Amino acid sequence: MASPSPSPESMFLEDFGQKVDLTRRIREVLLNYPEGTTVLKELIQNADDAGATTVRLCLDRRSHASHSLLSDSLAQWQGPSLLAFNDAVFTEDDFLSISRIGGSSKHTQAWKTGRFG
Repeated sequence: MASPSPSPESMFLEDFGQKVDLTRRIREVLLNYPEGTTVLKELIQNADDAGATTVRLCLDRRSHASHSLLSDSLAQWQGPSLLAFNDAVFTEDDFLSISRIGGSSKHTQAWKTGRFG
């Protein structure tokens, strides 16, 4: 007995065995990310797209101890830091979106500030 043909939609959703080293991909994104205020604009843009009414940014100038880290190489990341908060609810769709590095769907959503990139 022959198996039913896949629907045209499911043909495009099939995993063809492609693999991406997530750590390497994140490193590439960070290396190519422009310096300056771009990150602040993106944090505000993401909050706006999520429907936030409040955005708060805090520069934490503290540095924390490094004696209990899993690796000595992590010591450089113990401060200072930029903390970002918004009052939007993080949804399942948001989680799926951030799990697809470089695969934003905002360009198809006219109401999203981030549709422009």
